[in-house]
Amino acid sequence: MGSNIRILILEDVPLDLELMEAELKRDNIDFISRCVEEEVEYRKEIEEFKPDIILADHSLPHFDGISAMYIARELVPEIPFIFVSGQMGEEFAVEMLKEGATDYVLKHNLSKLSHAVKRALREAEEHRNKKEAEKALIESERRLHDLNIYLETIINASPFAIIDLYPDGRVKSLWNPAAENIFGWKKTEVMGKPLPFLDDNRQPDYEEIIENVISGEFKSDMELECAKNDGTLIYTMMATAPLLNVDNNIQGVMATFADISGMVLAEKQIKASLEEKEVLLREIHHRVKNNLQIISSLMSLQSEYTQEPETLKMFQESKNRIRSMALIHEKLYQSKDMAHIDFGEYLKSLTEMLSSFHREKKDDVNVCLNCEDVFLEIDTAISLGLIVNELVSNCFKHAFPGSRKGNIEINLLMVGGECKLEVVDDGVGLSGDFDLNHTNSLGLQIVQTLTMQLKGNLEIDKENKTLFRVLFNAN
Repeated sequence: MGSNIRILILEDVPLDLELMEAELKRDNIDFISRCVEEEVEYRKEIEEFKPDIILADHSLPHFDGISAMYIARELVPEIPFIFVSGQMGEEFAVEMLKEGATDYVLKHNLSKLSHAVKRALREAEEHRNKKEAEKALIESERRLHDLNIYLETIINASPFAIIDLYPDGRVKSLWNPAAENIFGWKKTEVMGKPLPFLDDNRQPDYEEIIENVISGEFKSDMELECAKNDGTLIYTMMATAPLLNVDNNIQGVMATFADISGMVLAEKQIKASLEEKEVLLREIHHRVKNNLQIISSLMSLQSEYTQEPETLKMFQESKNRIRSMALIHEKLYQSKDMAHIDFGEYLKSLTEMLSSFHREKKDDVNVCLNCEDVFLEIDTAISLGLIVNELVSNCFKHAFPGSRKGNIEINLLMVGGECKLEVVDDGVGLSGDFDLNHTNSLGLQIVQTLTMQLKGNLEIDKENKTLFRVLFNAN
């Protein structure tokens, strides 16, 4: 029992008041009290003092206990009301109990007062707790009802088929409107039966899925081919989860199905279209490569009509440039990626081709490739391929005169989004008065022009070895 119980006492005899309070204190009841004799005071204390219990004499000069009881029942019906009177017949006491009094105690037997007060307060608390529990239950039921309506609305409005299943895979109780629209069967046609849209070939896969879910697994993004009620085949995306009861035991399976037939059809059409475009693109690259080879062959035929060394040299240099471009297209139509070329692999083929052309230097000059995995778009690859062709060709022609031996080093790497190409040789080197901006070399002019097209920078280092460095943004 809580401390400082508030007791409102209706009594006009001071001695009786003292006896009642003494009896309560003797029984160790911790309380504070207010005593009134008239109705106005009584009503005021009910409102302001807010008593936990009311003790009232039956008869007072200006007020009476019966009226006090009716007022209490009207204003604070949950507060216990006990008559404490010196004169109250048994029949009258029973009548008052029927009218709403909690108990009665005779003044000549105040030893029963503490017990009556404790019991009344305990019963009042139990009554309050019961009312609060009932109120909470009603509120819980209301929320549960609202939640059921909310969930039912979501399920009925969902574009996905939502179905609950027994552990053996039969339809249990849920078959929402989307399930009817997607598969064609009404709810009454499928209750308690196996899923009707699975053919014999799909049944083992479905049973395995159900077994896995019953063991506690969640399954999602499973494509399942299904047959509608009219025999039409559709593609669905299935997701499943175990259904648990209040004891956390699995009692079934919740399954959802999304009709992805349109998406699957569109995917097939896109795939077919891409395959067709890829075939066409490969054919284009193949024909470009063949056309470039024809041009190279025509130049070879044309070169047979002259014996002038300089003219023959120009023919050969032009053919090498054409072959470097043709090699790009050859690599592309042989590649899985039609948009990018593996430039390291391309450089390997290009340097082999250039070494083969300068076969007289094969035993004297060693070509070393240091390439990272760099993939470039076709326009960038053609420009960079021509740059490598010019720089490496210059190394073969000018860096190692006579039988001079040496090395050509080609480095290709990515630094962030920047591509760095270096062509280095340890040959005779450039002349001291060499000026790139005033060179008569067509090859180096081509290198400068192509570097500008790449929006890159061309650097030259002549100190120990001859180094040409091209830097550009590969993105």
